[in-house]
Amino acid sequence: MDTILDTAPPRRPGRRPNFPLAFKRKVVEATFQPGTSVSLIAREHDVNANLVFRWRQQYQEGAFGPVDQSATFLPVQVIETPMELPPVVQPQPACDSEIVIEVGKAKLRITGTPDPQTLQLIVQQLLR
Repeated sequence: MDTILDTAPPRRPGRRPNFPLAFKRKVVEATFQPGTSVSLIAREHDVNANLVFRWRQQYQEGAFGPVDQSATFLPVQVIETPMELPPVVQPQPACDSEIVIEVGKAKLRITGTPDPQTLQLIVQQLLR
C-alpha cells in the first residue's frame, strides 16, 4: 500500500516535528520545478519556508539520498548574421575657447571649435 505524503504528518502538541525523509525529499523536489515558489510549496505542505530552504541545502549535500543530477536544458537557436559594428566616433577634444560677438542688440556666443564656413556666414549676417 502506497502512502500519500501531500501534507505534513500530524504533530503532537509541544513537540518538535520529525518529518520523514520521503516527505522532505518530496517537498524539496517540488521546489525545484520551473515556475514554483519555495514559500508556496511550504504553505501547501504546512511547513515553514525557512525549514524548506534548510531541507534544500541538506538535499544538495545528499542527506536525503542520491541527488538527481539531471539538468533541464532550454532550447537555443543560433542565428548566424554578420555583426555590423557602428563606426567609431572620436570624441571631440575638450576646448575651452569661446567667441562672443555683439552687434547692436544681438549677442552671439560660440564655444568650442566652430565650423569656419558657418562662422563666416553668421558674421556676415550679423554685420548687415
